[in-house]
Amino acid sequence: MLKKITNSLPITDSICENNKPTPITCDYCGKERPMLFKNIPLKGKRWVNAACPCIEVRENEFLERQVQEETNRKIHQFLRLSSSIEELRDYNFNNLKVRSGMETAYKKVQEFVEHFEDNEKLGLLIFGESGNGKTHLTASGANELLKRGYSVIFLTEKDLLSRLKETNNFNNEERFFEIMNACVHADLLVWDDFLSSQRLSQNEKDLIFQIVNGRERANKPIWFTSNLTEEEFIKGKYAKVLDDKERTWSRIVGNTTPVFNKASDYRKLRAIARLNNQSIEEIEKETI
Repeated sequence: MLKKITNSLPITDSICENNKPTPITCDYCGKERPMLFKNIPLKGKRWVNAACPCIEVRENEFLERQVQEETNRKIHQFLRLSSSIEELRDYNFNNLKVRSGMETAYKKVQEFVEHFEDNEKLGLLIFGESGNGKTHLTASGANELLKRGYSVIFLTEKDLLSRLKETNNFNNEERFFEIMNACVHADLLVWDDFLSSQRLSQNEKDLIFQIVNGRERANKPIWFTSNLTEEEFIKGKYAKVLDDKERTWSRIVGNTTPVFNKASDYRKLRAIARLNNQSIEEIEKETI
């Protein structure tokens, strides 16, 4: 067997180190292949035509393509689980209007996008008045990460719980575990309208805990948006809604950077502006 292997090597007949034979060219790049003077079993010292360095480059490129294709497959799989994906795809930092009061939240999301891998499991909890741009802001950050090749799921709390409940009702264990695994293992989970469900069944509480705890163990972040007020967040008013021992709330606040989005409800401002025949900017100035 050893003789068969050595006979198949690109070994020259030259046994003198000072008598280097003419190299052969690479079939792929056309450059001369390196020559090495090696001690070959059963043959002694010989000049050997080494593999061209371009082979390693091509193999690395192939492996990179394989990794990227697998990443794209996972991203596509995760995107199917996202809520209102067609609408959310249009959200980006360019069409986001940074209004008065949301400057800090805007800056934080951009920072978390820029240093995504450095943050590991540290996520965001952006809270504030309904309609003040939290969804647009987090969706803009999520879309930027998607462009960079990360897998992202964007789900409203209502949609997440209804999907899991549906699989349970139809005893579809395969679909259930698909959703749970995706929620735990996606690079980023954006949890929109967190705590919008004030009455949770024990099963729903357990599912929320499994996802939050699973992502903590997997070192993966969650970006939450919530209509909590500043006082409600500070006092942890709804902590026991998630579970009596506040285990879920403890993990959430321990693994997120809280950001109070002080901007007002854009939809409300737009209605007042139409009523008074004013611009939204004029209305905002009056309320400052």
